[in-house]
Amino acid sequence: MLGLLEFTFWRFPSSVASSGTGPKANVAIWLGADRARLAYLGLGAVYAGLYLWVGSQSVRSASAWRPGSLCGLVLGGVWLVVNVVVDWLPALAPLRPLSLLALLGLALLAGLLGARATGRARDGALAGFWCGLVAAVLIAGSIVAVDNALATTLVHTAWANDPTCPQPAGPALAGCEIGDDLGFVAIALTLIPLLLGSIGAVGGAIGGSAAASPESPQASPPADTNRLSGWRAPLVFSGAMLALFVAEITLKLV
Repeated sequence: MLGLLEFTFWRFPSSVASSGTGPKANVAIWLGADRARLAYLGLGAVYAGLYLWVGSQSVRSASAWRPGSLCGLVLGGVWLVVNVVVDWLPALAPLRPLSLLALLGLALLAGLLGARATGRARDGALAGFWCGLVAAVLIAGSIVAVDNALATTLVHTAWANDPTCPQPAGPALAGCEIGDDLGFVAIALTLIPLLLGSIGAVGGAIGGSAAASPESPQASPPADTNRLSGWRAPLVFSGAMLALFVAEITLKLV
């Protein structure tokens, strides 16, 4: 992702600075284009470090991680296919909500499967979180990769009539649109794991209820002295992401 981000800044230098009609990001205003590029790469490194760290903790909640990560892989694939088709054929834009439906439905499914595997409703939230973690990486990567791969086409199709970027077709328009997409990528990496974790909790409540035995409604899995260990890394990650989100919105960093 960091290599792809650096390639994007090299190919479309204007993507570092906000040049659309919306609120301007402050980083390029404060630091200038060259230093802003380094600052955004540094921010990307923070995201990468947090994702790699929390991902390394997945073994502690394998029952939730497996269904969650599989749902995340499917979700990332659906998002990529739908958005490539819509970007290539703007007439099919009504299909774009399918990405959102997949986001909601697969997170709910991950929570359901995670809770049914253990009988604990709370594992549904963990499964939804891992679904969001994998999906966020794939969605972010696919957005940046597709923008680079299809830029010469998109400036004449999906981007041509976007009021956010009034630049004429060409590198200026592509840089503006890609810069706007990079802002969305930052928000997606921040919020998707948290959002899908919340949806997974709903699925977990359903799955936990279905897994309970009618003859022994109070039955529960064997006591686990480290039952909260699977939550520590996701909670720390979520707190760090919320802090980043508040900083980005308050200071208008993206």
